[in-house]
Amino acid sequence: MPRRPRSSPLRDDRGSATAETAIVLPVVVMMVLVLLLVGLGLGAQVRLESAARGAVRELARGEDPAAAIATAERIGGPGAVVSISGEGAWVRVEVRRTLRAGSGPLAGAAWEISADAEARREPQLIEGAGP
Repeated sequence: MPRRPRSSPLRDDRGSATAETAIVLPVVVMMVLVLLLVGLGLGAQVRLESAARGAVRELARGEDPAAAIATAERIGGPGAVVSISGEGAWVRVEVRRTLRAGSGPLAGAAWEISADAEARREPQLIEGAGP
């Protein structure tokens, strides 16, 4: 039986791990960046929802609208825009904020996120409500 050579120039795989890493590494880095951005966006969304709930709770108890707006802005973070609406027994608060990517490959990108909450006013605050 003839002997086969141990290695062939056609089957030389030296450096293939480096080439595979060079191809895969940018994809992995982009996936990590996307996951970080999604995590930051979800965190900001949760803060906005908490801000809307806190403000609507204050309004439902009869607090001053300026105090409710200040609460929502403090909880919602910098750049939170608060709007209050509602008639009769119900009050509604919407909180909006624009997230901007500061640097990196997504520099200049912006996302608008918002949250709202609605609550019934306390019975003593509703006009025409009897004892």
